Amino acid sequence: MNATGQPGERLDECESLRGIAIVLVFFYHFLGSLRGYMPNPQASYASALFFGGSIGVDLFFVLSGFLLSLPYIRGSPMVLRQFFGNRALRILPMYYLMVLAGAAWKGDWRAAMHAALFQNISLDTLLPFGLVWWSLAIEVQFYLALPLAIWLARRKQGRYLLATVLLGLCFCYWKLATPAASEFWAALRSTLLGRWPQFAIGIAAAWTHHHYGPVLRSLSVRQRRWLGTSVALAAIAMIDVLATHSLRQFGMLQFGYWYANYLYVSILWAVFMVALTDLLPLFRKVVVNPVLHRIGLWSYSIYLVHAVCIVFAVVRLDIRPSDELLTHHFSNLMLFIYMAGATLLVSATTYQLIERPFLRLKHSRFLLIGKVREDVM
Repeated sequence: MNATGQPGERLDECESLRGIAIVLVFFYHFLGSLRGYMPNPQASYASALFFGGSIGVDLFFVLSGFLLSLPYIRGSPMVLRQFFGNRALRILPMYYLMVLAGAAWKGDWRAAMHAALFQNISLDTLLPFGLVWWSLAIEVQFYLALPLAIWLARRKQGRYLLATVLLGLCFCYWKLATPAASEFWAALRSTLLGRWPQFAIGIAAAWTHHHYGPVLRSLSVRQRRWLGTSVALAAIAMIDVLATHSLRQFGMLQFGYWYANYLYVSILWAVFMVALTDLLPLFRKVVVNPVLHRIGLWSYSIYLVHAVCIVFAVVRLDIRPSDELLTHHFSNLMLFIYMAGATLLVSATTYQLIERPFLRLKHSRFLLIGKVREDVM
């Protein structure tokens, strides 16, 4: 379905949002390879979204909560074989290819076995291949938790238990999000306990889209256009303000000293997403277009491949991050073309040869779930 609510159509907005998310993540690692990830007191509002592009991961998490919960919010039955089969076909083939490549490159098959089971994954697991795998481990944990949450939400007594669980999760998040978190709680930040609010925000956005989307879409074109523009621009402006403050004060250290920033950014992404899907921002075609749509289709391959391409280029060219390096505009442009071109070439190839055959298998098994096409999930 799309913003008009017609069954069987694609949520093109979400595919383009995936494109935006992966572009932000790519710039985050590309610019980080030039300057590093330390705080930058001189960071400008104009560049903060790209230097602080880790917010693209927040958008990915919100999108997962939105797309995976929407069919069941619409009343589709939860069939575990169907749900887990689709999830496996979506993420495992490309992921296991990268695990095999990382194991062959590093010669550490023990770490590869743990990674294949989404265990003991950190930023340096089979580096550089495993630089982004920590987020996939959290995704898998969400896949395991979502069916149980849906089962509880659909039963009267289960809703009471679900509310109790949510209170416990709020307590856990409060303990680990504080800058003074103990070592025990801080270690849980890279698990679902540390990121569950982002998925929950996506689920809340899906609920809003389902229950209030028809009301928003019933407004006149003029009302939808100006309301959508105002809300979407306000959300992006606030995300930029948060990214600028985070970059100036913390840089990469945000993870330890301002962890709640991820929560604030996710709320704003959800607001932007609802405005884009149910209203008509004036700049909608800037966001929802064939280029970002194509990048969104390739986003999973790009996500798994881009860090490898960037790190290999950094090592091969002996790049040493510094503020001075950012002033070499022409050479940086050539470097960007080199890294981005290599990433897109490899990603387009792996999408066609690895992802697409399994996506076709997934589509042939279960095309529609709750009137939402499986190729957007």
